[in-house]
Amino acid sequence: MREEKFIETSFLIPLHEDKEIRNGKLHPSDRWTFFQRKLYITFEGWTLAPGVYQGCYKEPDTGQEIADFSYKYILAVAKKDLDKLKELLRTECAVFRQKFIYFEAAGKVELLEVCYAKNL
Repeated sequence: MREEKFIETSFLIPLHEDKEIRNGKLHPSDRWTFFQRKLYITFEGWTLAPGVYQGCYKEPDTGQEIADFSYKYILAVAKKDLDKLKELLRTECAVFRQKFIYFEAAGKVELLEVCYAKNL
């Protein structure tokens, strides 16, 4: 049996909706459950890092400083499935009403644009 090469990935999902897209409210628990089931079905596992991550960023459309709190997920995926994970985040994270998802794979950071407009 051939051993697959895995890569560690992580991504941040804010605890609240983006105020520019929706109302900034805390995500209901069923959104987290839906997303975690999708991760498990697609990649057969996921890890939620302990704690909540605090950060801020410059909102690209308004230029305002936005402070947020996020959960951090960690996933080991086969190298061949890296694009599959990115596509899942771009589409399925629309339930979180975000414009971008902070994504890291093997030390390389990307801001993945979420297809929220198509999925709301």
